[in-house]
Amino acid sequence: MDSDRLEAFSDGVFAVAITLLALDLVVPGPGNFSLAHNLHEHVPSFAAFGVSFLTIGIIWVNHHTLFKNFARIDRALLFINLLLLFFVVCIPFATSTFAAYFLHRHFDASVATAIYAGVFEGMSLSFGLLFWWSIRRQHLKIALTPMAARGAMIRFGIGNFGYIAAIGVAFISPEAALAICGLVAVYYMFEQTPARKPAPSAQGDPGNPDDTPAAV
Repeated sequence: MDSDRLEAFSDGVFAVAITLLALDLVVPGPGNFSLAHNLHEHVPSFAAFGVSFLTIGIIWVNHHTLFKNFARIDRALLFINLLLLFFVVCIPFATSTFAAYFLHRHFDASVATAIYAGVFEGMSLSFGLLFWWSIRRQHLKIALTPMAARGAMIRFGIGNFGYIAAIGVAFISPEAALAICGLVAVYYMFEQTPARKPAPSAQGDPGNPDDTPAAV
């Protein structure tokens, strides 16, 4: 399979996931409470939607950047990409579950928040695995020095610690856990080191280790 076909399939999955997020954005119709009251009651849903939309969008952008750096794709890479997409399509479920249980303010709210952060953790781990495999099997168009590869993997992995922290914090403060997930998304929005020139090893120069594909 060539990269264009794989990207087209992945893009379709991302589009469906974002669409499913929007379908859960509902408020009760006219009744005993005002529209302002109903909107206020659904603030957690809107916040979770914002974090989830931002996360999926950043995954899509960085997925595109990463795959543009692939010289070839093997069978294992296809299955790792499927694993990533599995967690992407789980995000709408995790978001709606969080929104449904958050206002209950008891143990179920913490469990729902932990599930929400756990889905993000699975997504982050699978993206890291995708990048690690591409380095190990030398699928990238740009050859990375060992130092550059280690640095890129560290940057890929930082978000994993954030999501793990959010899972634990969920049982103390679901609001704080949601905020951590949002901060991880913002981190990956700015933490990107796209390849700007041929790798130093290809030029016979051990120089800059930061010419790596974008992070998750």
